[in-house]
Amino acid sequence: MLKLLPQVKKIEYLEDFLTVKAIAPFEGSVDYRLFNVIDKLPKDKKGAKLSILVKGESGEGYRLSVRQNAITVEADSDAGAFYGLQTLRQIFTSDKVPCVDIEDAPDFAYRGFYHDVTRGRVPTLQSLKDLIDQLAYYKYNTLQLYVEHAYPFKECEQVTNLLGGLTSDEIKELDDYCADNFIRFTPSLSSFGHMFEILEQDKYKHLRVLKDFVAGDNFWDERMSHHTIDPLNPESIELVKSLINQYSENFTDEYFNICCDETFDLKNYQFEGEKVEPSKLYVDFVNKIISHVKSIDKKVMMWADILLSHPETIDLLPKDTIFLNWDYRPQPEEENIIKFKELNRPQIVCPGTWSWNDLCENVNYAESNIKLMAEYGFKHGAIGMLTTNWGDFGNPCSIELASYGMALGGEKSWNANSPVDNEFYQRVNHIVYENENAMEYLQILNQMQNGADYNWRSLVHSYVRHKKGEQVKETVKKEKLLSTQKTCQDLVERIQKDKWEKGEYKSQMILAAKGICLLQEYGFAMSGEKLNKIIDGKKWFDEYKEFWLSKNKPSELFRFEQIYNYLIEKFG
Repeated sequence: MLKLLPQVKKIEYLEDFLTVKAIAPFEGSVDYRLFNVIDKLPKDKKGAKLSILVKGESGEGYRLSVRQNAITVEADSDAGAFYGLQTLRQIFTSDKVPCVDIEDAPDFAYRGFYHDVTRGRVPTLQSLKDLIDQLAYYKYNTLQLYVEHAYPFKECEQVTNLLGGLTSDEIKELDDYCADNFIRFTPSLSSFGHMFEILEQDKYKHLRVLKDFVAGDNFWDERMSHHTIDPLNPESIELVKSLINQYSENFTDEYFNICCDETFDLKNYQFEGEKVEPSKLYVDFVNKIISHVKSIDKKVMMWADILLSHPETIDLLPKDTIFLNWDYRPQPEEENIIKFKELNRPQIVCPGTWSWNDLCENVNYAESNIKLMAEYGFKHGAIGMLTTNWGDFGNPCSIELASYGMALGGEKSWNANSPVDNEFYQRVNHIVYENENAMEYLQILNQMQNGADYNWRSLVHSYVRHKKGEQVKETVKKEKLLSTQKTCQDLVERIQKDKWEKGEYKSQMILAAKGICLLQEYGFAMSGEKLNKIIDGKKWFDEYKEFWLSKNKPSELFRFEQIYNYLIEKFG
């Protein structure tokens, strides 16, 4: 039985196997992007002859035929042939290649991945190319990067230089690289809420809704909750227009995601001493943004959360606006998907990997969330799915430990009703981790993390109080901590003994296990309790830092360094 991800729609096994586990050197004439995949297949002069037949220019379906000495890919378009070849790559990871007939096509036309590059961790150009390769392997066809200040806008160059960002040349190179992999690269920019760093600058503070805002002690909480730009100040729309113009020129895609989510501050908006209805403020300003985006020949996407709270305002927005309907709860509301269907508005359902706030993705929450959102979206006619990977609280989780959610998003956006079961876990082990026990280790890691009293976010809260000299109440029970320490030791020993084809997954699981244990030890110590630590804080953070810098720009690593240096100095 072949292990493929996503699972193909129809497969028929024949009795024979490929004579030589390779293809003969390819001599056909095809789109250059197909050559890029062909080059990744094993070659041998005695290998099977590969034939590729592209019938048209639309559709993503393909037929794949494997015989003892011949392989044929027949596709609706070049994109379909590309996905057929990706399936062939996965077939070649088997010990023996069976002769098969495969018919396959996606359920969703739009299959996207959304990656946060703003809230702490800015990947290097090579890391983002590696991500694109991985997405193409799982048959995603769209990538968006979440940006607030992580681009050198003329309005915040100093901020970007301090906190890290992607340059114009890097964005353009990524745009080309995405095109090489049949992936649309769509610009996404906060243009209403979540403009904290830009509006915290002295020159733009007057454009904040909260004119007298003074940041509290917990930086990441403040950044997450603020700032919304003042929709009634004429300067605001001019600032937003400038940001959109600068950013959009790097992209060839026809869409622009204006975000406009979580405009929390509007509920406190006052004009001349009187409160103003938030929904009217919201829709009026969003329409100004949409009008500008259309004036530069882009189509509009936006998050749907505010509009779901005020459904009566949806009709005030242009009919061609695509709504990104997010819900990250383990049991998302089907009713929210139905609302847009009844309004006859195009929507993309948006689940999440649940990798935020901690060192490892929450497998159980992500699994339930992604599964149900895909099934609700398919049932109610959504045009696609956008699997989100957010970086709340500094983006402590590496992309390696968000890979299960990414793989599941690829599976369910291609096969919306595909079951998530042990057979799926085996396919993930084979294709993603290349280790037969990886999902078991990940689930133990999750049990350890979910059962812990401290996650990264709660530790930061306690750190802030402890640094101010305030009492930190005991939240970690000694018996529970001892159990966590033992689980950590046992899990690390098992992972280390196992054979791994991809060392980065091994190292990240070990690092996360030790890190989760360390969080509990520091939490226990901050409450004034004494206990023998099993994790050396300095050694652990040095490894965390080394891996961060191997895949990411320094960006906001310094914020982690400040916290860990304090804890290491106090508690070792």
